[in-house]
Amino acid sequence: MKKPDLAGYACFSQKLQMDKFPSSELHDLLILESNPKQGYFFGGRLPEEMHHANDHHLYFVIRKTIPCFQDKIIRLAYSVDKESKLHLHISPGQMIFENEIHSCIRVRVQEIGLLGDFIDDLEDMGIEFFYGRRFRHLKPYTSFVQFKKYIELEELSEGVYRNKGDKNSHFVEIPSDIEYAVFETMIDDIKNNCELNMFNTALVYYHEKDRILDLVALYTHECNEERLPLLAEFLDKEIKRLLK
Repeated sequence: MKKPDLAGYACFSQKLQMDKFPSSELHDLLILESNPKQGYFFGGRLPEEMHHANDHHLYFVIRKTIPCFQDKIIRLAYSVDKESKLHLHISPGQMIFENEIHSCIRVRVQEIGLLGDFIDDLEDMGIEFFYGRRFRHLKPYTSFVQFKKYIELEELSEGVYRNKGDKNSHFVEIPSDIEYAVFETMIDDIKNNCELNMFNTALVYYHEKDRILDLVALYTHECNEERLPLLAEFLDKEIKRLLK
């Protein structure tokens, strides 16, 4: 099997619609679910089958964290996955909740009950969660979310990549870091002026020993890979214009 051209942890930034996930299976913890307009996520229930890497994500909001939180979550998730073979998709990060920044854990799992032992281990480490009973009347809201995730990418053309673990996920390189507000404006312009407008995005940076790559992630079931270099070229020109 061909080795990936890029492999390692990357930081993702997104704005997502959040709602309370109605489950009491994990000690009545507060669990949020993301709910994009495209219908990739299923409000209030988990899909029976997980065909795509972005089909459903849940978010556990952390009330009290611990030193080196993200690295310890990654280490524990690796250990649990290796021992149990559950293939838990777990990413540590942070999110806006009740107008404040909180650490969070982003998960994708077919059966939420599989997370029970993992949650117990986190509590044993001193991590404290919010409880759902305090937020019975929580309404949907927009949250800015950042998380750290392992990626393996293959390069399709210069600066254009396919996610080896998800055929519906692609990445295009951009010339520099930009503020998320600028990124949002650019994506809105693309969606308003392009036939291919049914996609979700994230702003990403990936680092190696001697370089940092700034990327835009695109998630869509309708991707035309021939168009991706044109999108990369457009983003490159727009960013350079805005940074003059």
